[in-house]
Amino acid sequence: MLSLREGMDQVHHILKTDAMVNIALRMLSYINKETVEHSVRTAYLSYKIACIHPMHERCSLQNLVLLALFHTIGFFREDLHFNYIPHQSNNDYFSNDKATVSKYVFSCYYLEFMTPVHADAHCLQTFLQPPNKDIRKYLPQETFKEIIYMCARISDYWKKHKDAPLPDDINEIAPGYFEQEFVEAFKLANKDNILIENIKANKHSAELSAYLNTVSFPPEDKRYLEKMIVHLLDFKSTSTMKHSINTSSISLSLGLRLNLNDDDMTKLYTSAFLHDIGKMSTPQKILESPGKLSPEDMGIMRHHVKHSKRILNGLVSDEIVEIVYRHHEKLTGKGYPWHVAGKDLTLLQRILTVADITSALNDSRSYKGNFSKEKTISIISNMTNKGELDPAITKFIIEDFDTILQEEQIFQNMLQVDFSKVIAYYNDYIFNETYDWIDSLLNSVVPYTTDNDITELEEL
Repeated sequence: MLSLREGMDQVHHILKTDAMVNIALRMLSYINKETVEHSVRTAYLSYKIACIHPMHERCSLQNLVLLALFHTIGFFREDLHFNYIPHQSNNDYFSNDKATVSKYVFSCYYLEFMTPVHADAHCLQTFLQPPNKDIRKYLPQETFKEIIYMCARISDYWKKHKDAPLPDDINEIAPGYFEQEFVEAFKLANKDNILIENIKANKHSAELSAYLNTVSFPPEDKRYLEKMIVHLLDFKSTSTMKHSINTSSISLSLGLRLNLNDDDMTKLYTSAFLHDIGKMSTPQKILESPGKLSPEDMGIMRHHVKHSKRILNGLVSDEIVEIVYRHHEKLTGKGYPWHVAGKDLTLLQRILTVADITSALNDSRSYKGNFSKEKTISIISNMTNKGELDPAITKFIIEDFDTILQEEQIFQNMLQVDFSKVIAYYNDYIFNETYDWIDSLLNSVVPYTTDNDITELEEL
């Protein structure tokens, strides 16, 4: 068996921090744009304060900015326990009810296990609580929470009072919640109202991106950001997230068998894990439809490639954008969106197409179970014989199917273990809260004394 770890060793993590952060934010904007804008304002203000106020040596500026950018990530995930739908645009970020507190608890675990900030994310567990100097004495990272909370309140106040100046004393926004040293730092940073004017003129995003462009994480931490991008798809569709992981695995397996060099393996892997990010724009009822899609819904589904391109433009190389954009094209010119013929499809584009189709056939979806090995190989062979897929690539699926699936399982374990920790810890928090509530309720009770068609599969 070829080692997927060998394949990953060939992959260089070429996406810069700024690119990965902006890809993630653009994806989340399809769920709730206002929350993304709030988070970017919060991160910008936090960054400017930290540039003036010296933080503890254990508190890095880059971790502060990442925490601020994604401290609201729990607000993008549907939570049936609290009947929360993330598309609503008027979130109350500072309510002390359990539904809101739980969003920051989820953010804590998500950022701990899925991003390079790791344990620094623990400060979000008490995000809605007033500052506690005793905690900060032993956990300097509490500083992160204090800065981010104050900046989030300022961001929210500005959004609700755009035509009014900030209070002369910003403590009025949330009495008892702001540390005076950070209030003074904000006053210095905002001299002549420069920070608020930059936000009004929408200059703050570029300044924040310029800073992030200087941040360079080691390869292992870059992989965390890549995993985060893939797993953001779970906020819209779990099957789409799993499909992206499986397509990445199959792409690497095929690349190894085709003896691709490191540069091509890197471009192939990067394109594979990004290939379906445009489905963040697709309604969940379409992504998780239990039956055959109508022509109208199929048209909406097909637009995901254009949204992927929109998300990636300016953040990754043009070559990677085109590999992603063309993963539904066929050699016969009968694919979409542009009906590109085989002579204009590169090897990497052809590989991703085969990997995507193989994953779609073999994965379980809302409308089908996974196809058997025989059926999957039969369909791949059929498409190859019709001239739609490259036989130099599909031969490895046909001849080595079982081994490629074993490699896929290894790859799934490599990518999913951290996400499973997020869900496990969050569920522990939720159910512990639930048990406390049930115990309280019981104590107060008075005792009672009495086959879709193949064409559609290819397109998905």
